[in-house]
Amino acid sequence: MATSLGARNSNGNNGNGNSRRLNRKRPLTPIDDGISDTYNDRNNDYICPICFGVIEEAYMTKCGHSFCYECIRRSLDENSKCPKCNFQITDKVDPIFPNITLNELIIKHKRRLDVANKCESSVSKAANIIRGNRLDVADILSSKSNDDMVLSDINYLLESLSEKKQQLELNSKSNRLQLLKEFLLQSRKNKEEQLNDLKTKLDLLSNDLKVVEENLVQFPTASTSPAFNGNVGVAATSNNLNSTVNAGANGFNGSKYVNPKYLVSHSISERRKRLSIHYEDLEDCYFSIKQSAGSKDDSLELFMEHLSKFTKFDRFRALATLNYGDLYNHSSIVSSIEFDRDCDYFAIAGVTKKIKIFEYSSIIRDAVDIHYPVTEMTCSSKISCISWSAYHKEVLASSDYEGTVALWDAFNGVKTRCYQEHEKRCWCVDFNKVDPKLFASGSDDAKVKLWSTNLEHSIASLEAKANVCCVKFSPVSRYHLAFGSADHCVHYYDLRNTSKSLADFKGHRKAVSYTNFVNENEIVSASTDSQLKLWDLNVPYCTRTFRGHSNEKNFVGLATDGDYIACGSENNSLYLYYKGLSKQLLSFKFDVVRSIFDKDSRDDDSNEFVSAVCWKRVTNVLVAANSQGTIKVIPDFYPVLMFHNHYNAYDNMNLIVSP
Repeated sequence: MATSLGARNSNGNNGNGNSRRLNRKRPLTPIDDGISDTYNDRNNDYICPICFGVIEEAYMTKCGHSFCYECIRRSLDENSKCPKCNFQITDKVDPIFPNITLNELIIKHKRRLDVANKCESSVSKAANIIRGNRLDVADILSSKSNDDMVLSDINYLLESLSEKKQQLELNSKSNRLQLLKEFLLQSRKNKEEQLNDLKTKLDLLSNDLKVVEENLVQFPTASTSPAFNGNVGVAATSNNLNSTVNAGANGFNGSKYVNPKYLVSHSISERRKRLSIHYEDLEDCYFSIKQSAGSKDDSLELFMEHLSKFTKFDRFRALATLNYGDLYNHSSIVSSIEFDRDCDYFAIAGVTKKIKIFEYSSIIRDAVDIHYPVTEMTCSSKISCISWSAYHKEVLASSDYEGTVALWDAFNGVKTRCYQEHEKRCWCVDFNKVDPKLFASGSDDAKVKLWSTNLEHSIASLEAKANVCCVKFSPVSRYHLAFGSADHCVHYYDLRNTSKSLADFKGHRKAVSYTNFVNENEIVSASTDSQLKLWDLNVPYCTRTFRGHSNEKNFVGLATDGDYIACGSENNSLYLYYKGLSKQLLSFKFDVVRSIFDKDSRDDDSNEFVSAVCWKRVTNVLVAANSQGTIKVIPDFYPVLMFHNHYNAYDNMNLIVSP
């Protein structure tokens, strides 16, 4: 490199006779503005051989070497040779020309360097901020000039550092105190709000307690009531009791009449125990009613009604047992149970492809376990759902796994009409409660079809976004229905405008398997997320969620009488909820019988489940069935007796209880 640089002389030769000049040492040109240890970091392709910096405005000679424009121009003014290879440049007009490609590469290179430098600068600033004055002090103490420092300088530094330390400590403590103050203020505010809320609730309780005590003065005390003698007992005449015992002894199942062992007393302590289990729900119910009701007297009466209904029943008791299957059918899942218009008969249908009609009065009268249907109808496929007409006693509708919807003359056992417009499995069918001709069905083809009993084809169709699992008409309107589907929602429609739903109730985490109207303004839905949800048609959110049963994959049934909600569970149990409370009130466990000849055999670890539930209207009678085909007629849940001076006969079973 030194040889080529020293060869430039005025004669243009290779420096013969001037060897002293070649040996003369001079300082090397600084690289990258004199910043040490940077040359190796740069790309050599972008370095100007003259100034050793990144090329600015690259120009190229005819020999192919590139330089900064200013550098090569000054060099050629002094010497017409290439500074890199000593190539003689004879062209005086255009000795150099721009290297456009290299210029573009250099621009990109500079951009990358700028980004890298900015990142390094940010990191360096952050590090300096973190280290703070410690670096400055360290620099002062480690500098060469510290030999000239005297003791006073050291004392000054120590005083400065001490003042800085105190200032930092004060600022830190001030910040901590400020943060603590904000926390205490917020906590006090929250507690004051809770205290005000608690005072309001205490005032409500005190006022209501005063009202109740004033009303109690008008009634005799519990201790003077004939029904109370240390505990609450069952009042029964000796004739009725004797007839009950004798009739029970003559029956095979002994379940038709009240067994004396059920005539147990219910002490006040037992009632308190049941209240304590549901205390939180009852408390929430009380204050919710008090806040929403306009009149205090009305709100107290309403809560007393809730409390009375909550404590009305004590336990389930099965009156009769039927069997849907036979000796040769191992799979006897009951999918649907329905009472007719007058509740004289009930129909049972399921996977055995049979619809069986039973007379309710004969079931509860017979003292034997074996009951025969008055009518039996056979279908071509497994039956998913049945529904009685609300006007025509003999008309029954069914849906099956092949997508067929059929109408039957139930008492003659004849199929009167057959509809086959659904493309996939049909899960549900329901008659309109107001229009005697209108009924609906829902299917896996994501359609709800409307039918008329006097027409051969559907009259309308609702398009759903997912498989339809259930459909129910409003009990008071011919135009409104609700259906649940696999999209986890309950959809509420007005049939006068089927293009858009009136409401879509969202909240379930899995498919909605059942919907039912509790009353004209409320809907209850069941889902395979093991939850029941209560919906008010006037609000878009769930008003109450019921938990306790287990349901993750099967249809387990759903029924309501307006106050109580019954559903099945996958632990082979029937569950009862009251609509005003979230927790279950009662449950009834089905026995698992492995053989019809071995009824005493039990298997608690089975996979059986309750598959269908139906309520006998205007009564407290439940009919439920499980996946084994066992049907239980449960004539009410066992009542908890109330403190009154009068009694009424209960369900013609010689059990005397208060209303």
